[in-house]
Amino acid sequence: MFKTSFPVGKPSSVKMFGYVHILSRSIILNLILGVISLSGLSSPLSAQYKDAIDRLGDFGFSGMQVFRLGSQGGPWHPADVDGDGDLDLCIWLDDRGELVQFLRDPNSDGFIHEEAGNTLVDPAGWTRAEISVGAQVESIDSADLDGDGHLDLVLSCPGANRVKILWGAEGNQRFRSSDNIRLERIARGSQTLRIETQKDKLPILRVLSETGVYEIEQIGRNNSPKIKTLVGSTTGSRVLIHEDVTEDGFQDLITISGSNSDRPYLVRVRPSAGLNSWLPESLLQLESGRFLHQAPTLNASTNKASTNKAMGPTWFFSERDRPVLKGYRIESTPSKTALSSPEVISLSADGLGNGRVAKGDLDGDGDIDLTVLDTKNSRLIPIFNEDGQLIPGKPSPTLQKPKDLIIHEGKVLVTSKSDGGIGICELEGKGFSFPVPGETDSALDLISVAGFAPEPSGKEGSLALLTLNKKGRNSYSLRLGEVEFPLDSVEREPSAVRLFPGSSGDSIVVVEVPFESPILFALRENKFLPIVSPATLESGGRIQSLAPGKLLVTKENRGRIVLVEDLTARVLRQIDTPGTSAKLVGATYLNTNSSDPSDSATLAFIDEGSSMIHLANESEVLESLEGPFKKIRQVLNLDVDGDGNDELVLLKSGSLLLLRRMGSNLILQETFSRRARNENSRITAMAHGDLNGDGILDLVAVDGARGELEILAGTADSFIPALGFPVFEKKTFSGGGRGVEPRAVLVEDLDGDGLADIGLLIHDRLVIYPQENMNTQEDSR
Repeated sequence: MFKTSFPVGKPSSVKMFGYVHILSRSIILNLILGVISLSGLSSPLSAQYKDAIDRLGDFGFSGMQVFRLGSQGGPWHPADVDGDGDLDLCIWLDDRGELVQFLRDPNSDGFIHEEAGNTLVDPAGWTRAEISVGAQVESIDSADLDGDGHLDLVLSCPGANRVKILWGAEGNQRFRSSDNIRLERIARGSQTLRIETQKDKLPILRVLSETGVYEIEQIGRNNSPKIKTLVGSTTGSRVLIHEDVTEDGFQDLITISGSNSDRPYLVRVRPSAGLNSWLPESLLQLESGRFLHQAPTLNASTNKASTNKAMGPTWFFSERDRPVLKGYRIESTPSKTALSSPEVISLSADGLGNGRVAKGDLDGDGDIDLTVLDTKNSRLIPIFNEDGQLIPGKPSPTLQKPKDLIIHEGKVLVTSKSDGGIGICELEGKGFSFPVPGETDSALDLISVAGFAPEPSGKEGSLALLTLNKKGRNSYSLRLGEVEFPLDSVEREPSAVRLFPGSSGDSIVVVEVPFESPILFALRENKFLPIVSPATLESGGRIQSLAPGKLLVTKENRGRIVLVEDLTARVLRQIDTPGTSAKLVGATYLNTNSSDPSDSATLAFIDEGSSMIHLANESEVLESLEGPFKKIRQVLNLDVDGDGNDELVLLKSGSLLLLRRMGSNLILQETFSRRARNENSRITAMAHGDLNGDGILDLVAVDGARGELEILAGTADSFIPALGFPVFEKKTFSGGGRGVEPRAVLVEDLDGDGLADIGLLIHDRLVIYPQENMNTQEDSR
C-alpha cells in the first residue's frame, strides 16, 4: 500500500529523509485488540469499534514529497494565493527573512537550487516565489480584506510592532504592494490572527495582544482602518480562536494562555452579544495542559447519560509532565454552589492602581450601575447595567492622583488632594464629563469623604457631604455642611472616614486610624456623639455594614459581627474561616429573597490567602469556593438582575469579577483521554481530516519528543490508534538545532485529488504525504 517515491535528482545528492514502518493489517488488528482488552472494554466489541478496526487497513500514502527550505520554516498558512483553484502553501523562513509561496503548478518540473555545494530539487508540480518582509513573522492569515476579489495576506510581526498587509492582485502584481498597521504589544505565536468574514461587509481582523484583542475594521488600500481594543484579563494569552461555543449564531472569542501565572484558568471565553459587542469573559478551569488543536464536533456525545449541552468542537490538550493526550468539550452546566463561576469584566491590562468602585444609578433607568476609579491612569470608567449584564462604557479622564469616589443623584464625586479637592462629573454619552470643582473650603486639607447625610440645618430632605479634614499639625476634624467636629483625641493622622446607617434613624460614623482601633460616632441631628467601642474592635480591620446598627469587621482569618445601640458597640459573635493560610481582605452582606435567610449564605468573606470565597450565615461558614481571588481591592454587593438576590462584585487589580447567584457555568468537560505507551512521548502538534475517505474525521498527532507521527482513526464519538511511524533523521541540520521535531502538521488536499494529505514542517524541510487514492491505484488488501 505504501510506495515511497523520492524527489527528482541525483542519487548522490538526495538523502532519504525519513522512513516509514508499514504495519500489516493483521499486526494492526492485534495491536488494537490488545489496547481495547487492556482498557477494560467488554467483549464482543461494539459496532463502532468493529467498523474502526475494519478501516485500519485503509490508511495509506502514495509516497512522500520533500521540499528543501534552506532553514527552519514556520509559521505557515495554506490558501489559494494565486486564485487558480488549487491550494498553495505560504511558509515563513526566518533565517532568510522571506515568505516563500509554494504554488501548485501541474506543468512544473520542480524547483532546482544549489546550496552548500549540493544540487537539490523540489518535487514536480510545484513552483516557488519569495517575498522579502523585513521583520520577523509570527502568524499568517488570509482573506479578501478590501473586497476586490483577490486574496490578501496578513502577517503578524510582534518584534516590529506591526501587522503587515500584502495586497492580492492579478498575475505578477500579486503582493507587490503592502501596508502596515502599527499595533503595540502584539502577542507572539502562530495562532494570534483571526479574520471574521461578514455578509455584504468587509472582514474584521482580530489580533491577539498582551493587553487583549485588537479589532480592526474598514481595512483598505486607500483608507485608514478603524481600530478598537478589547481589554483582556491576562497578559499570557498565546492563542486566539473564533468559535460559536454558546450556539447562538454568533462567533465567540476564545483565548488560551500558556502562562503558569494564569493556572488553573488557561481557557477564557468571551461570548458575543451580537453586532460586534461582547459580554464579560468566562474563566474555564484547566489544571495543566498545552493547547494543540480544535476538531469539529463528532457525530455523537461520548456520554449518553449526560443532560448537559455539549457545545462546539473538541479541544485537545497534552499534559506537560505525562504522556497523556486529552480532549474536552465546552459545556454549560448549572452551578453546584451558591455562586456561579466568575464573569470577568476586563478594564485595564496595566492595572488600576489602588482602584475604587462605587454603585448608583448613572443613566436614570432604575438599575444600579457601577463606576470604577482608575487611580493609576486618573480615569473614571462607567459600568452600565443593561438587562442584567454589566457593560463597560468609555474611560474618561478625571482629577490627577484621585483617591476616592461617591455616586450621588446620578453624579460622580471624585476626590484628590493635589488637584482641587473634589470634582463633580456628569454622564456624557457613554463616558463622563471632565470634573467641575465642587464647593469646598480651599483652606481645608481634605483627607477622605464618607458620603451624604442629612444636613444639620434641619431642612427636610437636604443632604450634606461628610468629610474628614486636616486642620493643622496633629489637628483633624469631621465636617458636615456647616457643622465641624474636632477630633482632639487623635494623635496619628486618620486614613479614612466611613458612613453607615444606624438602628434609630441616625448614622454611624467610623474614623479609621492606622495601627489603632477605629473611632465610632453616632451622627444625630447636628451632633457627633462618641460611641463606646470594645477593645475587641481590632485595628486594621475592614468594616462593612450588615444592617442598620450592625457592622461586620474582618481581619486575618475571622469576622466579627458588632451591634451598635445606645451609643455602645459590642461584639455579638465571631465567625472563623477554615484553613491555616486564610487571610481575609474583605467581606460583604448578600441580600436574599429566601423565606429563611438563616439557611442561606448572607455573608461573603474574601480569603486572599487561600484564594477562596467563604459563604456563611451569621453563625457559621456554609461553603467555600475556590477561584482567582487574588489582589482584591474592594468587595460589594449588587442585585444585577433585579430578582432580589444580591450578586457578588469584586474589584481586582485590573478587572471586575461578577459572581451570580445559582447561575450556570461554562466548563471544560473531558471527553477523550489517551496515554502513550512510551513515557518519554509528548504530543506537540495535531491536525484533523478524513485520511481514509470514509467521511469520518481522523486525527494526526505529532510526538515531537520521539520524532514520530501517529494517526488516530475517528469513530462515531472517539478516536482509536491506527498507524504510527518515525518521520525524520535524529541528527541536527543546517540552520536549526536540537528541538521538537516535527514542529507543525496540517491536513489539507495538497495535490488536488479531493483527498486530504498530511504536511509536516520538519528540520529544514517541508514533507508532504499524499493520501493514497483507492480509485486510481490497486487496493493492497
